[in-house]
Amino acid sequence: MMDIIKKKLQNALKLSGFIVRSELCKVIVEKLLEEHIDLQNKQTFDTYLKNICTSLEEQCLSDKSIEKENILQAVEVCLHAGYDRHETIFSVISAFDFPNFMYDSDRKIFIPNMKKPKLLPDASSKSQLFIERYNTVYQRTKRNFKRILNDNDNVIVLQTVDYLLTTTQVTLENTLILGALLLVSEGKYYLEDPSGKVQLDLTYANYDKGFFVENCFVLVNGEYEDKILQVATIILPPGEDYKDSRIPFGNLNYFGGSSLTPLRDSLRLKQHLQQDKYGEFLIFSDLWLDHLSVFNKLEVLFNGMEGNPPVCFIFMGNFMTDSLGSEKLDNLKKHFKQFGELARRYQGLTNNSHFIFVPGLEDPSTSHIIPRFPLPSFVTDELKKYLPKAVFTTNPCRIQYCTREIVIFRGDILAKLMQGTVHKPKKENVSESIIKTIISQGHLSPMSLNSLPVYWDYDYTLRLYPLPDVVIIGDKSDAYQGVHHGCTIVNPGPFCENNFHFKSYYPFSNFVTDCQL
Repeated sequence: MMDIIKKKLQNALKLSGFIVRSELCKVIVEKLLEEHIDLQNKQTFDTYLKNICTSLEEQCLSDKSIEKENILQAVEVCLHAGYDRHETIFSVISAFDFPNFMYDSDRKIFIPNMKKPKLLPDASSKSQLFIERYNTVYQRTKRNFKRILNDNDNVIVLQTVDYLLTTTQVTLENTLILGALLLVSEGKYYLEDPSGKVQLDLTYANYDKGFFVENCFVLVNGEYEDKILQVATIILPPGEDYKDSRIPFGNLNYFGGSSLTPLRDSLRLKQHLQQDKYGEFLIFSDLWLDHLSVFNKLEVLFNGMEGNPPVCFIFMGNFMTDSLGSEKLDNLKKHFKQFGELARRYQGLTNNSHFIFVPGLEDPSTSHIIPRFPLPSFVTDELKKYLPKAVFTTNPCRIQYCTREIVIFRGDILAKLMQGTVHKPKKENVSESIIKTIISQGHLSPMSLNSLPVYWDYDYTLRLYPLPDVVIIGDKSDAYQGVHHGCTIVNPGPFCENNFHFKSYYPFSNFVTDCQL
């Protein structure tokens, strides 16, 4: 019977445009029969055939060789459509466990990057870092331009830098050039992409809202003459909604975690989220444990939350006011022990709430390079004895809660953007500008590596593509928040320096509120 079904399946797949080897068809049949699926029933056979073809199409394999891993993924999706046996309600994902993808311009999809990243790679990794950033922004911008072309009579053409290098003079009216701002010397900027670079004259440029710093990607037009582009308009690339960014990934889990497919689509987790309408995340940045009042404030907080435990407490560093001195590790260890002794008095919290600790840039860890490793176990072991649900993770990190995707990053972004920008936005537009800049760049640190050093091979851990539901940035600046292209960006501001303000996030409604102790 199996041979008959296998032959029937192989012929049906071939008619659908998929050449699948006989041994792989056998794998499909075996997997389906293990689940007691009656493939002799024509309606059932046709249903599963359609689902398998759909899954293979979403993997963009219609014109490529189909291998066993593609078949296994297709069967997995087919058997557990909306229900993933690897799904988790709550998961903290370390930066070093993020999946790494690269854009395949021929196939127009993202594929897993099989190169193993290193903390100390060779020099070629630095240039590759910017190529990967560029490819991600370019394919997204190109797709947006096609959408604008379909919706509007005005034709806007997207070009690369070499378009200018092949001519002596041209006026860019309905043409925009995409490239990265490159500062060669003080006040002397170039526009660079993989095809070349051209000098810019920004004297009379009109700027859109946003920050325009070295290494960020921009769209420009103007008058090109004598090897200099006199910029008329400079804008940030358009962002993109999740539903459009998701297409080039197919069924691949781009976010991370144990699931083979993105849990944002899980039916079971959607139901769980609907049943927990009032679940909340409490978000703190710069929780200075050596501050005179901080433990009194934490006691007030824990007393108030004992009867209604939140899903999660998110505590971002720095965890001490002073980062200097050889005795800091010992002092920090004592303060974390004190934290644990306080928290264990509230069994409702310790048994039901997760406690997430994200290191700041000045907390004890490796050198000040992103991503940062978790705090050393020497400092945290005492606290873990009191809090079984405590997680000391990397900076940045990701949290998957039901169908919500949350990115956390502790970094002083705003001050660096203000310092390096070519054009400073108006004070009332600062919050909107930083949110727009991060979304348009699809990156947590859209600036020079001198401003915020990054391990070259791990730059992908800072990418925001596709956009998550929420990006939490622990910035020492005043609190800000906003929504752009369906992604909420929130900075709670420094807890101890901001009159003990923090933020509360409700995953069900995707809503953020201000709180104060």
